[in-house]
Amino acid sequence: MANKLTSSYSNSLYEAASKENILNDVAADCEGLLSLIAESRELNIVLDSPVISKFKKISIVNTLFKDKVKNLTLNLILLVIKNRRESYLKLILEDFLQMKDAKEGIIKPVYTTAIELKEDEKIKLKKEIDSITKKNSIPSFEVDPALIGGFTINIGDSIIDGSVKRQLEMMRKSLK
Repeated sequence: MANKLTSSYSNSLYEAASKENILNDVAADCEGLLSLIAESRELNIVLDSPVISKFKKISIVNTLFKDKVKNLTLNLILLVIKNRRESYLKLILEDFLQMKDAKEGIIKPVYTTAIELKEDEKIKLKKEIDSITKKNSIPSFEVDPALIGGFTINIGDSIIDGSVKRQLEMMRKSLK
């Protein structure tokens, strides 16, 4: 999770969305906004520019997002702009999504293997990590031939490294 500033905004958004029973809708808004921020150079220029007044930014955001996102989400963006915290918007949205996942017991492990896994292997890995963590996982799978064999699993700040590459590195260190 993020710092005190971003968590105060994301906590408030979470509590308000929860109270209005629109958590999933607001989460969908946040995911869409994060995608747009990642893809739209123009939006980033508007949000990051110190030359564009906050009133102009508010007008642009209203034009772009009114009736396209929940009012609660729009009000958050407008509040962030009014308070001159636009540079934190991405972190606030990410923090909200992480908070929602944590409260719902969802983890998002990233599996990296040397070769592409078959679908039944992916399902088996998901079930295994769900069983170990006692949480619901939404895994993503990546391929990295440099691992030579084996796998790595990243879950938040934890890494499980069962790759052949790592084992060879450890043997090399022990032989020195």
